[in-house]
Amino acid sequence: PFARRQLGMESYTHALYISPLGEKNSAYQQRFDGYRDRLLESTNSSMHVEWFELNISTPESMSLRLNNELGDCKYQFILLGSSRMAAATVKAVRAAGCHNKDVPTKVGTFDTSEEIFDLVFATRQLEFAVDQYNHMQGWAPVHFAALYVTTGIVLSSPPEGLYLSGPVLYTQGDTSVTDTLRTCADAAFPVCPNTLGPDGNPSKCPCSDRSKIVIGGVVHGITSDTFWDAVFAAAAQGADDMGVDLRFDRFEPQESNEILFRKMSAKILSLCQGGVDGLFVSLSDPVIVDAVKICQELNVPVMSINAGFAESKEIGLIHHVGMVESNAGYQAGFKMAELATFDKAICLNYESGIAVVQQRCDGFKEAIGELGIEYGEVRVPDDNEARFKNIVETEIGATGDWSGYAILIAGSPLIPPSLDLKKVHAGVVMGSFDTNDLTNEAIDNGDLLFAIDQQPYLQGYIPLPILTHAAKTKQLFLNHAIESGPSFVTSSPNEKLANCVAGSFPVCPEHPHEDYNYISDALIILGYVFFAIQALASLFAIAWMIYNRKATVVRASQPEFLSLVAIGCVIFAATILPLSVQGRYRFERNAITLQETETLSEDTQLVDAACMAVPWLICIGFVLIYSALIAKLRRIHTIMVSSLSLKRIQVTREKVLTTILGFLLPIIAVLTSWTLISPLRWERTVTKTDFVTGFPTESFGRCTSEHSAAFASTSACVIALCLAYALVLSYKTRKMPVEFSESTYIAASVIYFFQLLALGVPIMIIARENTNSYYVVFSLILFLVSFGITLLIFTPKIIAHRNRTSEEVLRSNRNSRISMVPQSLLLEESHGHGSSSVAQIRERARMSTILRLDTASVGDEERILERDGSVRKNLPHTSTDQGGSTSREDNDQW
Repeated sequence: PFARRQLGMESYTHALYISPLGEKNSAYQQRFDGYRDRLLESTNSSMHVEWFELNISTPESMSLRLNNELGDCKYQFILLGSSRMAAATVKAVRAAGCHNKDVPTKVGTFDTSEEIFDLVFATRQLEFAVDQYNHMQGWAPVHFAALYVTTGIVLSSPPEGLYLSGPVLYTQGDTSVTDTLRTCADAAFPVCPNTLGPDGNPSKCPCSDRSKIVIGGVVHGITSDTFWDAVFAAAAQGADDMGVDLRFDRFEPQESNEILFRKMSAKILSLCQGGVDGLFVSLSDPVIVDAVKICQELNVPVMSINAGFAESKEIGLIHHVGMVESNAGYQAGFKMAELATFDKAICLNYESGIAVVQQRCDGFKEAIGELGIEYGEVRVPDDNEARFKNIVETEIGATGDWSGYAILIAGSPLIPPSLDLKKVHAGVVMGSFDTNDLTNEAIDNGDLLFAIDQQPYLQGYIPLPILTHAAKTKQLFLNHAIESGPSFVTSSPNEKLANCVAGSFPVCPEHPHEDYNYISDALIILGYVFFAIQALASLFAIAWMIYNRKATVVRASQPEFLSLVAIGCVIFAATILPLSVQGRYRFERNAITLQETETLSEDTQLVDAACMAVPWLICIGFVLIYSALIAKLRRIHTIMVSSLSLKRIQVTREKVLTTILGFLLPIIAVLTSWTLISPLRWERTVTKTDFVTGFPTESFGRCTSEHSAAFASTSACVIALCLAYALVLSYKTRKMPVEFSESTYIAASVIYFFQLLALGVPIMIIARENTNSYYVVFSLILFLVSFGITLLIFTPKIIAHRNRTSEEVLRSNRNSRISMVPQSLLLEESHGHGSSSVAQIRERARMSTILRLDTASVGDEERILERDGSVRKNLPHTSTDQGGSTSREDNDQW
């Protein structure tokens, strides 16, 4: 930089390079080498260039060392390898008065910041600062790496060997750095909605709303030219990735290129005058160049793609993306000579003449000339195959296989008719610019030696990130050309890659957020808590019965049945578990279109099983609860009735099991039929879609089946019959004490159940579309029903056991049974004389049997009944008088 300013180098004898102590690396070394070599070159090797490493751990030590090193002002140049030392260095220079010497000490630094800009532009204590565009160094690798990962495409190496983000020199007279640019560079140019700087604090730089950035594009690629399909697709993808507004229209075929170029020129002027933030164009004609110059006057950043590398560089466009066409043609000549032997080479050019194609042919001509081979150029139409064939055969010959000829096809529209000629004249060898499915097939068949890929996808994509970032950062590569080719393709890609190339590497669209209306995790945990409480309650009830199994209350309560009740309550409450299972769509969805495929989702089978588990657990649990209670009540009722009729009865376990199975088997049959014929399946229904894309934004999932209503109704009828029978038996045994019969509480549980249904079902219907509310209400009903039944059945037993002794229980039972006997039987004297009838005495005996049966378990019944039956057989046969009473003597025998 100093040499370019044409300073009097004879006055400069010493220069210093300063870097941080302990941080010596290749970057600092290369900076020093370049600094030293340039100064030595400028002073005929008379300059003394020194390297000083500075300890910057503390400000005090740094200032002390600098004052000692710079105090004699012997250095005319000081270059700082890091900007962290800038403020201390200029302070030391000024403290020593070196800036006021006849040959003042000038200080420059690498790297920039808001503080450095102040030292350069405001106080002018720094001569210059070297920027390496660290923001570009951050975003560019990400974009290029993403392109490589998704497409396999890489840029061609430029002549410089690498793409440069610096050095960019800012001097004291530079007016390009505005206050806003300085502030935003320090804040790393935040993009909305991010409003924070690199340090995590609110940025002083307003965030960039990229949706308001407009990028325009104008190229000569008409709709009939398939080469440009990839360019337009890539540009659209680039705009989508960057979130900017792209205005890039494609022209239809025109009567002539002159008309096309005039339309392109008008479009360019329209975009620039309309206020685009960046523009990319193909410089395919001088009239296009003139329009671009007007855009430059309007301060619109413009870059060229595909065509016009020389013109782009000449008029100072920011970049050119493509390949150097003449260089590609030149390399094609040597590649063709490497792969085949021929005596004459022909370049097929467009009849209408396009500058980019002409440059290809010119480069090819140069190479063929250097090889000492005869060259010819034939201009052919790109829209008339008959004329094309006639022109080429006129030039070469209508007959023969054209052995010894080599043809370079300069544009993709000329490939199909050229390959048709190859079928007629098999001796000719051909190479082509551009690649597509046709060229891949021709290479495999041996009809083409090679195809030159200029990677049109890159030509369409790269301008978008470059122009988008440049609109706010003003940072660009130092290379003018960003080269996408040439790349010689001598073998076709595999099928997978070929499909991706043909589809221009489709990228899954960014879908709008979809609300799946999942049950919240907190509510699912609440449901699990409900189930856990019920499981613990049932476990406690069973454990209590086992622990107190010899107690009178427990033995009289028939614990076998109550255990089934406790298990049934757990099964019923377990419905909460499958109710918590939820899934996405039944079938996998296409990643791009979101349309359902024929492949089941991974969780579909699990969710389907959960759907069908709900009715199974509800019905089996509920029926098990009440069938066990019914069996218990039915046994008590049967014994009571049989004793009153003086019949010997034995209620075995098999008979009890028959009662339970009588209710379980029908409901199992219904549920099995439901599962086999019309099982519940998980389905998700889209309820809202995005207005623009049509993609779903909200959906609900639920279990459905075609005949679910019919099976649910049938199951409900079985349960209703079970409840009705339970109520009937409860009524018939209503006067049994609570220690031995639960008739009152069974009736209460049924009423309690219907109250919950009356309250909860309407709420569930209303909240059907709100999954959280529906789940909470459903889970609460399941929990309250099961837990309520557990409390109603077991709490009275526990209280009775705690508060009463066995003798009190028996006394209570006797009093209760006496209340069931007709009052006439309780009179000591009937029909006079205070005597009892034989019938009365027999009734008292039967009641005694009932009392003992109530305190016996199922295994004790037969023993008691057999004993009482033998007593009855030995009763005397007495006769009654006309009044129906026995004599006192008979009564004494009783």
